[in-house]
Amino acid sequence: MQQKLRKEGKMENWLILIVRTIIGFTLLLIATKLMGKREIGQLSVFDFLIVLSVADIMIIGIENFDESMLLFIIPMVIIVVLQKIIALIGLKSPWVRDKMDGKESLIIKKGKIQIDAMKKEKYNMNDLYTQLREKDVKSIDEVEYAILENNGRLSVFTYKDKDNETFPLPLIISGKIEKDNLKLIEKSEDWLLEMLKKQNIDNFENIYGASYQDGKIKVVLSDKKEVK
Repeated sequence: MQQKLRKEGKMENWLILIVRTIIGFTLLLIATKLMGKREIGQLSVFDFLIVLSVADIMIIGIENFDESMLLFIIPMVIIVVLQKIIALIGLKSPWVRDKMDGKESLIIKKGKIQIDAMKKEKYNMNDLYTQLREKDVKSIDEVEYAILENNGRLSVFTYKDKDNETFPLPLIISGKIEKDNLKLIEKSEDWLLEMLKKQNIDNFENIYGASYQDGKIKVVLSDKKEVK
């Protein structure tokens, strides 16, 4: 009789474990979907910490049979909601976006390594050479610009790339000018405003995004209509 009760108790524990795992996994999927479609390698440090926090809470909730799942579901929901609120604020505020997601750093400018930027990012020469090799760049002299993205990846633009004009460069994001990128192409805000006026756009506030490519500016307005 006691053996039967033990077996029934073990079966009940297994069923609880399975149900809690399914609930936790489902909630984790929902949380990651709500955070937006990104590959793991594209997550910022802030988003990565959010994912880790939600996953840790989920694991604790699965393991603690004696506690109600609500005690773990509620913190998960709060974290995801906070992430969404901060992300929405970040769309309007470059300061918030830079603090949460980090800011890109110019590591190489016209074949010259920017030592101060490397020290600030705690980015060493081994990291730089490794990522340059991954881009099939044999010499720093080939690089016009190299930008360390906020997810840790290195974007490399060689002089050959410049000749082909193959990469888009964001100049405006959510109505805010990306001044560092304007400097990269050696243009001024007055030039940008003049280029926008040619497309019958008088201010930056209505612009969701604007990028520079092949000597042209492509604009997406806040109503999601693209201007070529």
